[in-house]
Amino acid sequence: MNHEPEQPNRPGQPDLSDDDALLAQLGLALDETDPVPADALSVAKAVFDLGNADAELAELVFDSLLDEALVVMRTDTLAGEARTLGFAAGAHRVDIELSADGTTLLGQLAPAERTRVELETTSGSHATDSDELGRFRFSVERGSLRLRVITEDGLIVTTPWIIW
Repeated sequence: MNHEPEQPNRPGQPDLSDDDALLAQLGLALDETDPVPADALSVAKAVFDLGNADAELAELVFDSLLDEALVVMRTDTLAGEARTLGFAAGAHRVDIELSADGTTLLGQLAPAERTRVELETTSGSHATDSDELGRFRFSVERGSLRLRVITEDGLIVTTPWIIW
């Protein structure tokens, strides 16, 4: 038997004896004092997008930002140069170049095929079709992005998120 006297709620105050109400109040306090950045929320939501559960995640096999830094030992930075990345998923390869000015993504698929390519960013999605040589192009802004390629044989190849 509980012998502690019940304390009435003050008018306008939530009942903090309820765990859910207490957690809600703590969440509101944290949102006010240390909000989660909007781009972090967008990336987190995209990571848990179950609509892509059947996609094959392409592995990063080349990144000029990392690989060329080993070769260019006497240069402090590769700033001002385009960034080249290569991804592989089984027999499929996606090679991309991110322009130095941060406005253009050029890509090529191997094997070459005319297919749908989708660009996902934290601000939305865009789609285009590659040409018969597997080439495609997007206008982009710096930030987080990933590509989804729907191959002729129905395979969905998705790159990991790229932050640039």
